[in-house]
Amino acid sequence: MMLLGTMTAEQRVAAFLLNLSTRLKARGYSSAEFVLRMTREEIGSYLGLKLETVSRMFSKLQKAGVVDARSKDIRILDQAGLERV
Repeated sequence: MMLLGTMTAEQRVAAFLLNLSTRLKARGYSSAEFVLRMTREEIGSYLGLKLETVSRMFSKLQKAGVVDARSKDIRILDQAGLERV
């Protein structure tokens, strides 16, 4: 995986979701539907992004039909598409 410093904001959010999905799957949970425990602000801090940027990227991924993000409820609709980001 690329280092966060060389990734775009969209790639950072996509990588975050894919990493979380992989970790949940390894623990026996759904890799396609989950609830985020972190706020958008905490995700931004973790990824080195502003809250507004994180929200914009979630909206962008949703408009692209890759994820369905409703508050903290996340559904990955197109894993391959998310990986291509």
